[in-house]
Amino acid sequence: MYRDYLKEFFPHNEDEGFYRVPKLPAVKLGKALMKDTRISSPNDVVAMYFEGGMFGSEMVIFTDEKCFFEDGAFLYEDLKEVQQDGRSITIFVNQKGQYLQHRIKVKSEEVAHSLKRVFEGLSTYDPTSDALVEKTYEGYSNTELDWLNLRDEIMRTIDMLYARYNDGKVSMLDYEEKKADLLSRL
Repeated sequence: MYRDYLKEFFPHNEDEGFYRVPKLPAVKLGKALMKDTRISSPNDVVAMYFEGGMFGSEMVIFTDEKCFFEDGAFLYEDLKEVQQDGRSITIFVNQKGQYLQHRIKVKSEEVAHSLKRVFEGLSTYDPTSDALVEKTYEGYSNTELDWLNLRDEIMRTIDMLYARYNDGKVSMLDYEEKKADLLSRL
């Protein structure tokens, strides 16, 4: 479901501790999965933030439907809001009818900002929309889709011209001429 979004928008920056498939480091992934037994298989992991230190490590693991971190886990569809305060991220989720907050601390403000953007994108992403668009336009060829896009753009331009006519910025004659010219392109 959310796999495509994470594969496209999750940052891959090894210096900051961000990893995504297909370049997940096996050693770090193994350490993370030994520490977090809630994830059954390494193949379930799509992306992760892993920062190992001498006295411990901080990790956030992203699977297809869920986010796991040291103090908890939540479904992406339950994610409602994200706030950043320095190196700390507060994530608000609706779990079991309660509005709960989870806090994650990371090594720097830049890392926190990057994670915040990922979580914000996950909160607004609708995994069913891509399937709906594919289903709606599955029978059309590329030429037909180009024509539909052109038609939609022309109709938006005509609507914009009409708004300018109503504001008194375009005369009725100019509006009608430009409208006829645009419609002739179809």
